[in-house]
Amino acid sequence: MVSTRQKEQMTQMERALVAAKLSAYAYKTEKQAQAATKKMGFPWCKLISKDGAECLVVKDRNDLWFAFRGTEPSKLNDVMADLNVIKNSAMAGGKVHGGFQKEVNDLWMDILAEIEHNQQLKIQKDIYMTGHSLGAAMATIAATRHQPVELFTFGSPRVGGHKFIKNIKCPHLRFMNNNDIVARIPPAWLGFTHHGEMIYFNRFGEKQDKPTWRDMFHGMLNSWKRWKFFDGIVDHGMPNYVKAITKLAKVK
Repeated sequence: MVSTRQKEQMTQMERALVAAKLSAYAYKTEKQAQAATKKMGFPWCKLISKDGAECLVVKDRNDLWFAFRGTEPSKLNDVMADLNVIKNSAMAGGKVHGGFQKEVNDLWMDILAEIEHNQQLKIQKDIYMTGHSLGAAMATIAATRHQPVELFTFGSPRVGGHKFIKNIKCPHLRFMNNNDIVARIPPAWLGFTHHGEMIYFNRFGEKQDKPTWRDMFHGMLNSWKRWKFFDGIVDHGMPNYVKAITKLAKVK
């Protein structure tokens, strides 16, 4: 059971795989997520939900994970959050995407209650935060309010300005898959920037030092050959990240 191993026995990429799977399960119903996380070795799991925003809270003997759900196109609240690019003042300082911050605000009291409960334990659990798409942005904002041990994000949009991202002090792996369109918005010219160490996957789902126009072009071309004309959206899918990180972590 991967989740119950001592963290020093796990590689960072193995923890990233745990994060990727939890980010994928955050899209499921609470009952489905409980069944899936139980197979991973997590005996406790619940879904926090308010005004359309959702976060999966998962615990085992050693760790406490917060996995924020990404955008559901069928949910108006998510779409409105993505479109609200007006920058607001962040709790930790600096300017942040207003729509993303509202989603975190909706859940924060419940998240804070879990964190405070953990602080009262004789042996505190290590806190990790993760998410995909909108959930990645939410995890990033949450990490400025309470620093986790590590932050893992997948297909994350740009979240805030330069002053805002300086509030993140923990290690942060930010995964980007080939032509993932969400990782390229909102545009930098609006004052938004990325944070974290970028791990880029090329068109073969393999780790590459950085994106290249050649790789992105051939990735798009290969997608078209499979009659998938919206390559940026296809590459954004969470299953692509789980598959690539599984290969990278060498976990079968």
